[in-house]
Amino acid sequence: MRRIEGADSWIAMELHPIGWLICSWHPESCGCGRVDRETIDRLRLAGCRQPPILLALKSHLSGSHLVGAQQLNADRVLLMRFNRPVGLGIFRERDLILEASMRFSNLVLTDENLNVLETARTQKLSGDKVSRNRPGFPYLPPPLVVGLEPREWPEEMNPAGLPMLRGIGKGLIGILQSNWEKLDAPGELLKSLYSADAPPTAGIFLPQRSGGDFLVFPVGIPGAEKLEGTPLVAAGAWIAETLGERSFRPEERKAENPGGRKARQLKNRLEGLKIQLEECKQAELWKRRGEALLSWRGEIPDGAKEAEVRFWGESGEETIRIPVNPHLSRIENARACFRHYHRGKAMKEQVELEIRRLEQEIRNFEQDEILSEALSIGLKKNRAGKPFSAEGRKAGKVAGVRRFEIGGFPVFVGTSAKGNREVTFRIASPEDLWFHAKGVPGAHVILKTGRRQVPQAVIEAAASIAAFFSKARTSSATVVEMTEKRHVRSAQGDSPGEVTVSRSTVLTVTAGLPGEVS
Repeated sequence: MRRIEGADSWIAMELHPIGWLICSWHPESCGCGRVDRETIDRLRLAGCRQPPILLALKSHLSGSHLVGAQQLNADRVLLMRFNRPVGLGIFRERDLILEASMRFSNLVLTDENLNVLETARTQKLSGDKVSRNRPGFPYLPPPLVVGLEPREWPEEMNPAGLPMLRGIGKGLIGILQSNWEKLDAPGELLKSLYSADAPPTAGIFLPQRSGGDFLVFPVGIPGAEKLEGTPLVAAGAWIAETLGERSFRPEERKAENPGGRKARQLKNRLEGLKIQLEECKQAELWKRRGEALLSWRGEIPDGAKEAEVRFWGESGEETIRIPVNPHLSRIENARACFRHYHRGKAMKEQVELEIRRLEQEIRNFEQDEILSEALSIGLKKNRAGKPFSAEGRKAGKVAGVRRFEIGGFPVFVGTSAKGNREVTFRIASPEDLWFHAKGVPGAHVILKTGRRQVPQAVIEAAASIAAFFSKARTSSATVVEMTEKRHVRSAQGDSPGEVTVSRSTVLTVTAGLPGEVS
């Protein structure tokens, strides 16, 4: 496993030397297949967000080896087993389960005991109050498909009985029923396709497409389009084509402004990071396990995969169950626990740092959205003939800055996070007045005094502008903080407009735009 990419409802894994394997859990295109690097890049650029499970897959599967795959419950459920070397001949096992059964389509990552580590989708079965596969709980496959397994199929088959056969998709059933008389011995062909004794040659599995269905059959079916390549290659092309069409489907993106899409992307990524952080917090548990093994005087029984260890903890004598490698000694298992601890601790610090950065980016984005909306409302009022005038800075217009005139005093408003920094730390002088709605995201407003006495009416008008360009715009009364610019300092954080104020007074005003036009 060299690389893992993903977006929206798919992930792709680069498996050397085979190439890229794509797995999709979108109901319209669920399945897996082989694709090339160019296809992955195109789908990734067309995607809206990274699925939260992508981070967990990179953490658990990078550098691992695909050692096996199997079908579960004669259903469209594929379990892929990965082993990752962790040193001293120890391998960590992980299972990746693709549920390609449309309504229950999902991607699930589990540990070696099939306990869920992460899922692509949270689902609830009818009547259940909790999700079917929650992290920390044993994996629960989709409900069993009703019908006869291949070894129970009747000798003589007829089209009416096809729906009673387990493991055949609805698409294949429909096209076989329509073409049963046109095929030579269709029942025998169907049995050879599903027979466990059939040799695993590509000739048995001829990829075809009928309408929106992808299927395989030993011979070409009338009305179905033959697809090029092996079934895995053909399936990858079909999945990529369906995902690509969905990405650019007008109804998928109608009435969706770029700002709303961007906010959703940021919040989805933040949600994924928080899920990963919860997993990283298990590092302390590994440390506790390692310490327990070191202090334990017993020995791990031969062949045991779990040890019950008694040790002296904070609350006295305790008993803890620890997963162990039966091929290692007690001390070697303790060392393995400490390696888990150090790796999880390092990752936890990285994830926490990324969460703080992303939370700041979300705050900046929300602030920009608020200011942009306020500016748009103000411009509409101006076009409606109401007294409003706001223009870019006259001396070389600056993006994110608007200028007003109130009673002969220039007032500058930051209409973005960067605009806030511009008006506060480049346009303002130490003696100018600085305004900001207290406790909510909003614009920095600078009233240029020119060392003159400022009338109270002008001060209140500037405070009203600060209230208007804030999240509290619709409130009947807004508390606005006011101070001289000399008392405002940069917070030196990731946000370009974040500040600290050492001394200020407050005014309670009604949000509004200036009534005087310059």
